[in-house]
Amino acid sequence: MPPSTPRHHSCGPLPERVLRTVFHWLVIKGCRLLFLITCRVRVVELAPVPRRGMLIMASNHISHFDPPIMSGFFPRRLDWMAMGELFGTPFWRGVFTRLNCIPVDRGGGDRTSLRTALHRLEDGRVIGIFPEGGIRAGEYSILNGATMKPGLAALSTMSGAPVIPCVLIGSDRLYKPVNWLRRTTLHLVIGDAVEPPKQDARQPGARERFAGELSRAFVSLQKEAVARFGLSPEDLPQTPQARKGIHP
Repeated sequence: MPPSTPRHHSCGPLPERVLRTVFHWLVIKGCRLLFLITCRVRVVELAPVPRRGMLIMASNHISHFDPPIMSGFFPRRLDWMAMGELFGTPFWRGVFTRLNCIPVDRGGGDRTSLRTALHRLEDGRVIGIFPEGGIRAGEYSILNGATMKPGLAALSTMSGAPVIPCVLIGSDRLYKPVNWLRRTTLHLVIGDAVEPPKQDARQPGARERFAGELSRAFVSLQKEAVARFGLSPEDLPQTPQARKGIHP
């Protein structure tokens, strides 16, 4: 049999990958510097994050500032699953593409983004996901046991990539402009890897049990953050409207 044609790298040919790497480094280092100057950033890594190989980083989502914060302080470079609307103009399409973001059609049934994410994982990269599917707080947050979107468990099970659950607390305060001058404290807890089912991955209910394990991990991480940092209920995530002082 003739040898199979090697698959192209998921981020393009070498010159394109170099361009993306330089652009990503400049943007993310700039974001990291911004938050180090304007905020107090407290990061706890409960277990060492593997520095090589496929991974999925999954976090709660409480503000529009979360992606640059997570990208700046997670110990590995993140390829975000991002809503397709962000790619709506040529300029922003170029920006987010060079940041290695993967556009997702949130209408459902987007197999292209799934295949792209699987290829990125095969190339040993880290996929960043907000499994809530949007900004959530209170009873609607995965930190309080709310149901997450099925994509996280599906991607992990299909690829075999472990999930690193993370909890970010404090970024919602940045919706109030004055807090940028008060050095708001951001708390980031990086949890231990949760491995997807392997031998029994195709068994009925395996993916649901795995999703339940991930759900419990997020709830546990919030409790860890509260205990470790001495957080009060006022410190915990609130909606953007509440932080801006907008009441329905």
